[in-house]
Amino acid sequence: MVRTLNIDCLNSVGQDVLVKGWIKARRDMGKIVFLDMRDRSGLLQIVIVPKLLDVASRGFLEKLKPEFCLSIVGTINKREKPNLNLETGEVELLANRIDILAEAEVLPWELGAEMKMDTFLDHLPLNYRDDKNRAIFKIQAEITKIFRDYLVEQGFTEIQFPKLISSAPEGGANVFTLDYFGAKAFLAQSPQLYKQIMVGVFERVFCIGTVFRAEKHNTNRHINEYTSLDFEMGFIEDPRDVLKVQLDVLRAIIKNLQEKCSAEFELLKATFPNLPVNVPILKLREAQALIKKEFGEDCTKEPDFEPHQERWLGEYAKRTWNSDFVIVTHYPTEKRPFYIMDDANDVGFTKSFDILFRGCEIVTGGQRLNDCSALVEKIKKFGLKSQDFSFYLEAFKYGMPPEGGTGMGLERLTWQMLGLDSIKQATLFPRDQGRIDLVLEK
Repeated sequence: MVRTLNIDCLNSVGQDVLVKGWIKARRDMGKIVFLDMRDRSGLLQIVIVPKLLDVASRGFLEKLKPEFCLSIVGTINKREKPNLNLETGEVELLANRIDILAEAEVLPWELGAEMKMDTFLDHLPLNYRDDKNRAIFKIQAEITKIFRDYLVEQGFTEIQFPKLISSAPEGGANVFTLDYFGAKAFLAQSPQLYKQIMVGVFERVFCIGTVFRAEKHNTNRHINEYTSLDFEMGFIEDPRDVLKVQLDVLRAIIKNLQEKCSAEFELLKATFPNLPVNVPILKLREAQALIKKEFGEDCTKEPDFEPHQERWLGEYAKRTWNSDFVIVTHYPTEKRPFYIMDDANDVGFTKSFDILFRGCEIVTGGQRLNDCSALVEKIKKFGLKSQDFSFYLEAFKYGMPPEGGTGMGLERLTWQMLGLDSIKQATLFPRDQGRIDLVLEK
């Protein structure tokens, strides 16, 4: 008999089916046992009347408990009282044969129980089976799909980029160094140089991949390995062209999540963000002056924001413009990487921007230098050696159009989208300075 998914049992009333999954819950009601069984499509209620089971199944009925993996054959019937909160709430399966595919130990706690972050992280293989955690990563999977589908529709080509690199374009202070057959190599901080090279090949490219930051932070917003959603595009007029595509991507993500993941948002008690037609845009110094005026803290000479200042901007944008997003442009030259173009009309500042979402930076982007000689000069100005970037610079020797792009943190976007306490809850297998799966021995 071919397996039927739980959700497809809605179309199988009166038929005998084979279903497979995990026990989520068991309820003994007199002589009848009820199981809630989970598969990838949702939950299905299983009704077990011992006298209707085959003899072999009766022998182990008492031992069945949560997370046992089962194969069950039975008949799909209409439920007398439909459960409207269940995907398959109009039907149930009356079992006549049960096979145990894998047994489970007694759970150390009920799935979904509140616990300290370290305990939660130590037991991720079990904790991720909880409905809310499954919902988080279903939403995250949908975000990457929408990102990919939208950009393909806009003429972008997906590329893959290497994680082992020979130079650190974002700066050497926050990079992981490793021995590569006796030579020094690094873990990629971003796909930046490679996606710029590929603009000279495909004009519009994007990539979804892992990047690494050796930052010794222990906060609810930092991890040392994350997924970056990047795109790069040629023949732009100015950074506004890049910003438009990025905002359109975000709008597509929000729209599709509303259509496809509303149940998951409801389960997580999350609210969909408001991304208005006219997103507020401030230059860095304007935003800092606003912070000084509204919140009484003077950061007007700083090259960037502190996390609490980003939160203030988010609160102000929501209160003043009813926007969950605010764009900050024109970061100082020394704060941005060498490949970012300076603004000739605003000396000392760059054609760059960040997008803050609910008080947290999730996107960094801008226009890049596309002139080879200007790039070489900027590399030297930053105290780097141009020969270390000869592979990258070759693309610019032979005609690179005006171009720009962005990088967006998948985990930060998910974290802020769902209003979670920590970014680690939105990171499938988080790495921080003290943990790679388990806590590291020092």
